[in-house]
Amino acid sequence: MKRTYFVAGGDSRQQAIVALLKKRGFEVHSFGLGEKERLTPEVAAQLGAADIILLPLPAIDSDGYLNAPLLEKRLPVETLWSLLRADQHIFGGMLSDAVLSSAKEYGLSIIDYYKREDFVLRNAYITAEGALELTMQNMKRTLRGANCLILGYGRIGKFLARLLQGIGANVTIAARKSESLVEAELNGCKTCSLLRLEQCLPLCDVVYNTIPHLILDRGYLNCMKKSSLCIDLASKPGGIDFGAAESMGITTVWALGLPGQVAPESAGEAILDTVFQILTEQEVLA
Repeated sequence: MKRTYFVAGGDSRQQAIVALLKKRGFEVHSFGLGEKERLTPEVAAQLGAADIILLPLPAIDSDGYLNAPLLEKRLPVETLWSLLRADQHIFGGMLSDAVLSSAKEYGLSIIDYYKREDFVLRNAYITAEGALELTMQNMKRTLRGANCLILGYGRIGKFLARLLQGIGANVTIAARKSESLVEAELNGCKTCSLLRLEQCLPLCDVVYNTIPHLILDRGYLNCMKKSSLCIDLASKPGGIDFGAAESMGITTVWALGLPGQVAPESAGEAILDTVFQILTEQEVLA
């Protein structure tokens, strides 16, 4: 007998998960994905009866409520926990220690799919591909022949560099670790130390940041052409002084939650495939 799913909160990624589950023949209920929804006794009963609970990415907002922007009334995390059972398989993304501790007080164990390398890799690729789409939307020239600088050479940086090279862009990688610079060079990129950005910034048409702390401050931004485009792919607090960039007339885009914006179906599928993989490893029939 197939398990029943309950998809709670989130954005278009969660909507895609609902559609995928239905397409695969599962019984699925959802909450927090429609305008002005409320927690009714019927919804609470469905939530408590489901075998597998899928919370969004991030699962809980910074104020301690279910991440569900469309709800008419926000749902405190404690209320959510009180409706769940200890024997349910509960999944969520970007779960803080405080959230996990709160769930434990209700006897609940939640798995953070965002910590899985298989998911992180899928999500990084979607982010990189989405960054190209954002670039083309905000540039007045083609990427072929453009001088592109990527700050950081982690998962996103590597995928992005490969995609940019594939369409003929000139790619430079800036990183602190010497091994990252060597790897980038061996992969056909030019390199620059993060401590010497003033040497390469004046030539850049596009700068992509993947480092979640301030890199492009007013001093470095002052080295750039006013026609340059800066796209920040890092999570909060980001790596660009957006106020300074605006005062200088430099176009910036902070692409938070990019996978859900540009490719919600693929992003939702990445979450669901990761959850299925975890359930298989736990020898739980989907």
